[in-house]
Amino acid sequence: MGSAASSLNEFEIEKLALESGLSRSGILTLYKRFTSLAKHRDRTTNEYFMTEQDFLDIQELQLNPLGRRIIDAFFADAEVQSTRRVYFRDFVKVLSHFRPINKNKPHPWNSREAKLRFAFTMYDLDKSGMITKDEFRDILQMMIGANVPMEQVNSIADRTMREADRDDDGCITFAEFCEAMEKTDIEQKMSFRFLT
Repeated sequence: MGSAASSLNEFEIEKLALESGLSRSGILTLYKRFTSLAKHRDRTTNEYFMTEQDFLDIQELQLNPLGRRIIDAFFADAEVQSTRRVYFRDFVKVLSHFRPINKNKPHPWNSREAKLRFAFTMYDLDKSGMITKDEFRDILQMMIGANVPMEQVNSIADRTMREADRDDDGCITFAEFCEAMEKTDIEQKMSFRFLT
């Protein structure tokens, strides 16, 4: 699935720029980081790829309480899930969700809905298409750690579910999640300025 061999050619850079909305320099920066992390090459195509273990070896992800969820995001695509390999194109696709939105040049990988869908999958631990109170509580516990008593975590989870679960079925659907996030500036919160 990836399009990066041992080095990127101009055609591949241009194709990725069109697909991701990233600039040429942004793609080259990501490629340099990707090749410093990727420990494997496909024998047939000579493309670099990363495995789950490669991600687990990244110190920043080891230290991040949501590191496991971040890693899972790279393996959410059906093809990546089946091969258990993240090629450069897959890497760019996930990271392009964090590019600042250009309202003059909308892009499907980086729209408000794409950002919300990406955020939703971080909470939907069992990939059921719904966020349960237990899933929300587990993510909340990961984010705030052991510094907050479990009773307080449960209280926050209960309040959030009451506010977001509009049909009182015990789960937050993607539509309910979007409604709950309506006043949140997700475009700003999910943007890294270096990804342009």
